[in-house]
Amino acid sequence: MTGEPVAAAPPAPVDTVERREGVRERVADAGLDALLVTGRSNVRYLSGFTGSAGLLVVSAQPPDYFFTDFRYQAQVTGELDPAVEVRIASESLLKQARLLLTERGAGRVAFEREQMSYRSWVEWCESEGPALVPVQEWVEEARAVKSAAEIEAIRRACRVADATFEVMLGVIREGVTERELAARLGLELAREGADGPSFEPIVAFGERAALPHARPSARELRRGEVVLFDFGALVDGYVSDMTRTVAFGDPGPELRDIYSGVLAAQEAALRGIRAGMSGPEADALARDPLEAAGYGELFGHSLGHGIGLEVHEAPRLSKKSEDRLVPGMTVTVEPGVYLEGVGGVRIEDDVVIRESGLEILTASPKDRLIVL
Repeated sequence: MTGEPVAAAPPAPVDTVERREGVRERVADAGLDALLVTGRSNVRYLSGFTGSAGLLVVSAQPPDYFFTDFRYQAQVTGELDPAVEVRIASESLLKQARLLLTERGAGRVAFEREQMSYRSWVEWCESEGPALVPVQEWVEEARAVKSAAEIEAIRRACRVADATFEVMLGVIREGVTERELAARLGLELAREGADGPSFEPIVAFGERAALPHARPSARELRRGEVVLFDFGALVDGYVSDMTRTVAFGDPGPELRDIYSGVLAAQEAALRGIRAGMSGPEADALARDPLEAAGYGELFGHSLGHGIGLEVHEAPRLSKKSEDRLVPGMTVTVEPGVYLEGVGGVRIEDDVVIRESGLEILTASPKDRLIVL
């Protein structure tokens, strides 16, 4: 049996209603009866639910249904639109959704192919119920363009990151370990108002800065080395993502030249990125000057990615991207050069695509290599 309905919630913010309507149109246009939304960030985007266990069914014709378990019975009534029928399930949420849709006579139901496990797909297909139809990133595509309220939340997350970085510049000292600075980063983010870090911070010294996704280690800092910080703040569900590279003492001419090259490439991208541009076109704005400077093979990742409810989301600013930039997208711009055995430099800012260019949200200093 399906779960029992619970008490109605107060009205949800208008944007969640509008967001579901946009998805509903897509479901109906595809000749489907409903979309199963199982990705946690997608569930939050369409319903407002902030818990960790929830499944949303967006129907071609209202009502929509939301399934969760008893742990969230009180929470869900305060977060969801009262037009969404909430069911508290004692069994698998997906099973309860299948039973309800079967009762409603649904024939073909879409599911997020990036979110459903193979095991869940098999269990559904081996049971009586609607046929499953895979769809790709329907909700993620909608999430790529941010509302004014979403941009303001990301702006607050950027301010927290900027304030945290300023504090971190004052605690760098000889002999400190990467792990110690990473732990201090987390503490300072909380002190500045973050709900938490947006991802596990990267702190890398010296030659380890050439590892783009280095995990903090027991490596101690020595004078004459670069220090790479890559971190972000989580504020009201939205994230920031910033990278700065500084030096503890003079790192030598080679790394100074690399820093100048990366900074010039990033500035070229920030000047040139515009609405209407493709992902590969944006990527080339930084890649071309780095290649001209002889660093092309040392810039192995893409220029940037979207940020929002997650730290990596659409669009993608890369050579292989099929995305096109439109106003309201929030993205990172982060060229980097990594020289194995020597060190690396990455400079990353968060920006909003506007009709007239970019609004840069992160404000920490970068116009020259900071030497402490």
